[in-house]
Amino acid sequence: MIEMIRGFRGKIPSGEIVIDMHISGGAVYDFSCFGVDGDNKLSDDRYMIFYNQPESPDGEITYAPYHNGARFTVNLSRIPAKIAKLVFTASIDGNGSMSQITSHTLTLTPESGEAMTMELAGSDFRDERAIISVEIYRRDEWRVAAVASGFNGGLSELLKHYGGEEIQSLPQEPKPKPVELKKGQKVSLEKKSSAPLGEVLINLNWHRGSERKRLRSIFSHKEGAIDLDLGCLYELKDGRKGSVQALGGNFGNFESFPYISLDNDDRTGDVETGENLRVNGSQISQFRRILVYTFIYEGIANWQDADGVATVKCPGSPDIIVRLDEHNTSQIMCAIAMLENVNDETFSVEKVIKFFNSHSEMDNHYGWGLRWIQKRK
Repeated sequence: MIEMIRGFRGKIPSGEIVIDMHISGGAVYDFSCFGVDGDNKLSDDRYMIFYNQPESPDGEITYAPYHNGARFTVNLSRIPAKIAKLVFTASIDGNGSMSQITSHTLTLTPESGEAMTMELAGSDFRDERAIISVEIYRRDEWRVAAVASGFNGGLSELLKHYGGEEIQSLPQEPKPKPVELKKGQKVSLEKKSSAPLGEVLINLNWHRGSERKRLRSIFSHKEGAIDLDLGCLYELKDGRKGSVQALGGNFGNFESFPYISLDNDDRTGDVETGENLRVNGSQISQFRRILVYTFIYEGIANWQDADGVATVKCPGSPDIIVRLDEHNTSQIMCAIAMLENVNDETFSVEKVIKFFNSHSEMDNHYGWGLRWIQKRK
């Protein structure tokens, strides 16, 4: 395996290559590839490949969701001569910057020869909202350049760098309006019939008014402070059950069992994106059900001041919003939503919002049958 660092350049064989791109930490990310001509301008809008346009005209480049990232398969020998360069990018869908990521990895695997990999962390960036990860270009033969730099203005600024006015002619599908569930209401995550279910991101956050943020004045670590944790119970079809939560250090694993991971444990109030559970939708056939919950690890039950909001996100589906809008309780645990397998194709999401005094009480109510012991973080 060849390790690429920023500025690396190397030759790659002409043939089929696979590029896997992955980002973990704090937001929803979009990945794209587009073709550039010899004047460093966008060559043809049909060669902008992303989740909404997953294939080039003759199948030279294809896109597919891959873990919490994307996989591009490129047949270099079939790329039209007018395309001098292929640019692979990652951008943030929404607010935030690349400095907040946990990691960004890119692996280039040729049909023959040695694979190449690049790994970056949030400390490698500042306020960038879109980055060029690598460029693949012709110079007598195909080569790769590890660019690993970006644009504070996001994807629109990045595209302007390559004559982005041409991209305005691309038909844009309107972003689906979020769906806010009422208690007991159940909806299914939408997906294209031919595409696998992508990553399911479950975000728990707190907001005041229209500004979403961590409530430092309420949740700062001092006497009477509140530490709110996100977690889930999972049940697979083969009978395996368990939990993913910071308490006990059960942060899970996205790529292998249990195919669910918890990004972080925000105990300081400094992470404006809150806490995130990620479910590997490519493993939908493994799951029976998932119960998403939160609990107060420290402090008094003050759900009304917290005004919590859970959001379920999945590529191609409207965001599903579940508000923690029942406040008349002193119980420390709240079951938020139940996700259930639908025909091994997608998850249904049901708003439950039910409060309990402990993990075991919640477990008994939903019939998970786990053994609970008291632990500290």
